[in-house]
Amino acid sequence: MDDMLLPAIQARYACRRFLPDPLALEDVASILEAGRLAPSGFGLEPWRFVVVGDADRARVAEACFDQPPAATAAGLIVIVALVAQLDPQSDYVRARFDAEARGAANEPVYDAYRAVYRSDSIAAWAIGQCNFAVAHMLLQAAHLGLASCPIGGFDSTLLARTLHLPDGEVPALVLAFGHCAHAAPERLRKPLA
Repeated sequence: MDDMLLPAIQARYACRRFLPDPLALEDVASILEAGRLAPSGFGLEPWRFVVVGDADRARVAEACFDQPPAATAAGLIVIVALVAQLDPQSDYVRARFDAEARGAANEPVYDAYRAVYRSDSIAAWAIGQCNFAVAHMLLQAAHLGLASCPIGGFDSTLLARTLHLPDGEVPALVLAFGHCAHAAPERLRKPLA
């Protein structure tokens, strides 16, 4: 069995405080590419990745209640759920389904999506889909030797305002990346059995 991915999985943990070392641009690009390649329900890829620039870093950390990972990370990426674009009749859904059909009839996919689409629960579904991209990004960071921390506790309104998100785009998670200021703790997991 090829265990090439397991070392990165085993090395990944939530870093609580980062060193001020900057991230290489190619590492950020690689992390973004890992998220872009993540699977998604119906192939909709209902996400957008916002790399936080220096001008917004303090406000994003504030929106994350100044948690140390957000305040000290060399890099922050906000995963945004594209909630408004998921209406079955939207141009976005139409374009994604046409792409997924690869020239074949896309009506079966439309029928299946219409059966599960509910406007009152689509935000939760879209945020859940964003977690697939997040998992890929976290593992890519570990593969690159970078520490990371997913941050789910934040003021969504302040974060959306800071990033100038349009209506219908919802912050799903904030990812902090960099070189960890402390050693990895002992890995505690339930036994496989």
